[in-house]
Parts: sequence; C-alpha cells; structure tokens
Amino acid sequence: MEIEKRADPAFKGEDLHTSWHRALAVLQSLQTPLGVMASGQDDHFHAIFGRDSLWTVLFALEAGHLLRTSKRQEENIYAPSLVSYSDYHTWLHKLAVTVLSGLASLQGKVLNDVNEEQPGRIIHEYWDPVPQGMIMAGWPVINGRYYGAFDATFLYLSTLLQVVEFFDDGALLEELWSSAEAAFHWMLDWSDLDQDGLVEYAKRNPDGIGLAHQSWKDSGESIQQRDHQLIRYPVAWVEIQGYAWSAYAAFSRLAKKRECLDHSLHQEIQQRMVRIQEGLCHFWLDEEQFPAIVLDGEKKPIRTISSNPGHLLWSECLEQEQAELICKRLMLPDMLTPWGLRTLSDQAYYYNPLIYHCGAIWPFDNAVAAVGMYRYGFKTEAFSIAERVLQAMLAFDDPVELYTVQPAHWLRWPRIESEWFLAHYFNSCNVQAWTAAAIIYLTSLLLYG
Repeated sequence: MEIEKRADPAFKGEDLHTSWHRALAVLQSLQTPLGVMASGQDDHFHAIFGRDSLWTVLFALEAGHLLRTSKRQEENIYAPSLVSYSDYHTWLHKLAVTVLSGLASLQGKVLNDVNEEQPGRIIHEYWDPVPQGMIMAGWPVINGRYYGAFDATFLYLSTLLQVVEFFDDGALLEELWSSAEAAFHWMLDWSDLDQDGLVEYAKRNPDGIGLAHQSWKDSGESIQQRDHQLIRYPVAWVEIQGYAWSAYAAFSRLAKKRECLDHSLHQEIQQRMVRIQEGLCHFWLDEEQFPAIVLDGEKKPIRTISSNPGHLLWSECLEQEQAELICKRLMLPDMLTPWGLRTLSDQAYYYNPLIYHCGAIWPFDNAVAAVGMYRYGFKTEAFSIAERVLQAMLAFDDPVELYTVQPAHWLRWPRIESEWFLAHYFNSCNVQAWTAAAIIYLTSLLLYG
C-alpha cells in the first residue's frame, strides 16, 4: 500500500540511541517497590495505574524480543552497542515481576459498587496518599483504590503469560496463580453482562460517580452519538474484545503449564474465544471495511473511524484478510499524520484534535498498532508508524502523554509552508511511563526489526 510521507525523512542513528536511553532512564525513575508510576512527580497521574503499568511491561517485553532475536545487533550501523542484553534482561525481569506482584496485591477482593471493586478485578488506579483535591472532589477511591478499568484484568492475564514465557519463570506463575485464577473468574462472572459472547460493562457506582468510559479512552467525550443523545449502556469497546480473546488464550496456556487444564475448562475457554471472534462482525462497517469503535447497549455501532481497531492487531484475534483491511485503513490520510496515528479520523463527526481522545495523537496507542502490524507481517507500515512517532518524541524531548497535529491553515500568523504543524497538547503529562516504554519498543523496532 502507498503510505503518505512523513514530515522529516532525516533520521539519525544517534537520535535513536539517545531516545532509547532517555526513555529507559525515565522508566527507571518511575519505578517503585509496588510497580511503576503512570506519570512524573509533577504530572497528573503520579500513582499506580493498572492499564498503564501493564502496557509499560508489554512494550518493554516486545523490545526484549527484538533485542534477543536480532542476529545483526553488533553490525547495526545505527547503534552497535545500544545496550547489554544481559543488563536489559535483568532490569526487565525486575520491572515485570514488581508490576505483576504489585497489581496482584491490589486486586479486588470484595464487591463494592462505590469504587467498582469486584473479586479478581485489577485496579484502575491506586493512590498513596490520596491527593486532597481528589478527596474534595468526591472521587470514589477506597483505601486509595478505584477499579473502574474494564480492560486491565484482561491485560493482566496476557502480560502474566508473556512474562512467564519470556523468562521461563515457573516460580512466578506459582506465586501468582491464585491471582490469575481470580482474574479468570472475574472474566467469567463480570465481563459478559448479557451473555451474548461479547464483553461489555456499565458503571455501577450508585451515585453515578467515576469514569463513564472504562477503556483507555476514558474521557467523557471519547464516544459521542451523532444526534448528541446519551450513550446507552452497557457498552462494548472493539479493542477490549481483542484483549478478552487474548486473555482467555493466555489463561488456557498458563493452566496447561501447571497441568490443570481439564477438558471442560478447555472447552469453555475455546467457546468463549470463538464467540468473541464471531461477535466482531457486529462492529464491522461495510462501507468502510473497518470496525466501529463501540457498540452501545442495543448493540448498535457508533459509526466512526478510530485508532481502537489497531489494538485488535495486537491481540492477533483476526484473520489475515481482516487484519490487512484494518492496517490499510489506518494508513489513510484521515488517520495517519506526519507524526503518527490520530485517535479519531479527521472526517469523524466529533473529531477535534484539541480534545483528549477526539483526534489527538498518543504514542502508546501508536505503539500498540505497530506491534500488531509487525506481528501480522505489515513491517513497512509498522516501521512508518515508529519513525513518525519517534520524530515527534525528538521534537518534544520528553516522553509526553499525547500531542496534537493540526492543519497549518489554522495559523493566521506567521504563515508556514507545511500542510500540518506539531503542537503540545495543553494538558498533557510531560513524562508518561507507557510513552517511555513505547519509545523503547519503537526504537528497538527500527534498529532490530
């Protein structure tokens, strides 16, 4: 497929080398005995966030695979001595074990609708101490914990499998097996509310407090009806179908490793995975040859083009033909900018690059898509995403949470010749853990992919 050229084709090897080491230093600075802080000390999210922590580990693992399998590491013209693999392996193992063990210690134990806790559920966020402003605002944390992330529990099981297999760490599996079982039973009990095979959620807080949207696009404006009517719940996000499919596959493999995967359990898992794959047809927009972002409570699609289906590539739940259609659509100009993929098509009826999840660009989101493209064999597209995002990261000189790409004709003075301009997002965190991990992966992809 033909891919629009990015803004600056010049990419120096020393830039990649510097970006990789800066990102690693940032991640090391955010590590704690309980895991990894989502953002820097002076940013908005200096706390343990389940989803962010797990993607941080997953990106670092993807980089580890590239470093491990590269047969030309010493001859690479860009960075002949990027890192000692032994040192990276040691650091990555410590990071992964700390994150998984920390999240297991914070895992839901009881049913409490106030903070959305359920047995086995992985936290959305954990604050210690809870900021005074959060208390004054009435944010529904109990003992610093809020569980309003529908996707984190699925990602936890997928991450646990990848860590166990990458390090051949049977001891970690034994240590966290009860946590894995609890997460699996949460999936069985809480993730398919209407028993139609898809996974969906509705907020349970009795006062309506907390996140309305429990995906990574968790802002209130991230999904909108064309007629401005309220969204009907429960909602099913397209990418979380892939996360759930991946989590069922992960638990099956983990149980097999422990020799406790009996026939009935295997059959139930397989049936649920098949139903998820079959259910994805309800998201498919025939006129776009691409999935919708969400199904509402009546299983009607929100008919807009977004970056979310790129996460389906990561989960590997798609047939090759479907994966190719999604990859091609993401690389069209309404989604792809000179500095990465937008969260929302610039042709969408509620597109606005100045709003958090309505057209801005998130490095982590791009990295998820790049991992998936690479897995399905779309390497040219994955490399293109990596180059664009890393160019933006060089411009910001920090692993920022997100940024915007806006039309140059919006500027009245001074005039610029380029079609687009790259800009800070006004409320972005300057240092974000999953962005730093994405930089490590994307840099490794260009060097060793």
